[in-house]
Amino acid sequence: MAVRWRSVHRVGARPGPGRGRPLIASALLALLSLPAVADPQTVPAIGREVWAGADISSNVWLAYSGVTVAPWSGVHDNGWRFRAAGGYGEYSYEKTPSDDPLLDGKRSLNPHARTYFADILVGYLQRFGELTAKAFVGASIISHEIAPLDPETVAIGEEIGVKGVLELWLNIGDRGWGSLDLSWSSAHNTRAARGRIGYRVWPKLSLGLEGGINVDAQGECRLGEASGSECVPNDGDPIERADLMDYARGGAFARYEWERGEVSLSAGVLGDSFANRGEAEISPYVTVNWLTQF
Repeated sequence: MAVRWRSVHRVGARPGPGRGRPLIASALLALLSLPAVADPQTVPAIGREVWAGADISSNVWLAYSGVTVAPWSGVHDNGWRFRAAGGYGEYSYEKTPSDDPLLDGKRSLNPHARTYFADILVGYLQRFGELTAKAFVGASIISHEIAPLDPETVAIGEEIGVKGVLELWLNIGDRGWGSLDLSWSSAHNTRAARGRIGYRVWPKLSLGLEGGINVDAQGECRLGEASGSECVPNDGDPIERADLMDYARGGAFARYEWERGEVSLSAGVLGDSFANRGEAEISPYVTVNWLTQF
């Protein structure tokens, strides 16, 4: 049986000028549980899916976990499901603007940030032949705590908002497959997209390529050139425009699956703008994910 792969989402975003914004996905939550059914022959089996992972780059680390429960169907069958997920991470960067009066003669400012998020979602799975689609909607909380305060920061503090998720999986022939995961949250206007295409070189081992993009309110201001009150940072100065690469990543992965789970390892490069000015830098990243179903 081919295990349907779902990606772990990062809701953070790539850096704005002078800040790193990690690609965030999900951790730190209690697993949901449901009472045992009285008659397994007349009531569908309860499907549960639990995952955890970590994402590491030059100045960022993330840990995340989550659970999906399908109370009235199997985990791969059509039907309603509920999801809880969360994540925590930290990132740091060096800011060296020569004309920043807040530096008070210091050569640099070294903000350190803590970020976390949590989701509570309800969704539905529908299969269309070789295509499996899952859609979720619910509430999300995202926080960026930065100290010392960066005067150019827009996406800072804790926000609660509505979140929507769409996950697609397509079987391609006997051994190929592809996936596309999209998410949006009104909390810090956070958006993410991630795609994978893989090929089973052996029945249980897939190799393939992946790519993704993450943008939040900070990135939106940079990509669109600052406009509107929501794009005015604390110091009131315009936000410098950025390349889309500041918020993108691409790499390769290996995925090993078994009847009730999988583990995958990804490595590649991402656009990085930890410097306050100048071109986007290229940094390596490594991601490991584990998933089990019961």
